[in-house]
Amino acid sequence: MSPAPRRRRSVIVVAGESNNDREVLQHLIPALYPRCPKVVTINDKIRLAPALLQLSPRIETLRDNARRRAESCGAELAGVVVHADLDKVSDQTYDQVRERITAQLKKALPCNSALALSAVEMESWLMLFPDAFPKVRRGWVMRPEDRRKDLTMLPNPKEHLRKHLGKPPYRESDSPKIMAEAVKLGQVIARPPGNNRSFRDFADQLAAWRK
Repeated sequence: MSPAPRRRRSVIVVAGESNNDREVLQHLIPALYPRCPKVVTINDKIRLAPALLQLSPRIETLRDNARRRAESCGAELAGVVVHADLDKVSDQTYDQVRERITAQLKKALPCNSALALSAVEMESWLMLFPDAFPKVRRGWVMRPEDRRKDLTMLPNPKEHLRKHLGKPPYRESDSPKIMAEAVKLGQVIARPPGNNRSFRDFADQLAAWRK
């Protein structure tokens, strides 16, 4: 009796606006999705949030690039995660943007999909894990009052960290290291202490994926 054919491995493809954001998600996704297969990235700079009137062609390009990336790994495409900065605080616009992009992703992609729509920027997600900051730089401490804020209403999280975190000043290239340390500390869960709806929405989308 011949052995059953080996099942192809699968991958999750991450797309987004910058290398740093994509690398943050490479650390974050396995922590939120325990059965996560390998997470790989595509390097195209994809900006979906400002392009609601041109979503279809951009998402079709994303779909084709994700398929090619999975094929280059000799794997099946299990899921696509797309990062976008909302670039504004969370209000009714956030709901409109999230619903519109999410619907287009579900319509165009042949696999699970999730939208990492950070309000305002990815730094507001990092601030959910204050204990990770001093693991990256000894002098960094998040202020107690910042731990109690609705982080989706912080107008400029990146500049806020540069001003208040400590020395040396925060840089965007620090973000993957901070998320990696948060994962090591075991603090990355769907409902961490703190308040950031855009993070919770992303975690909920991953939790709803077909296994």
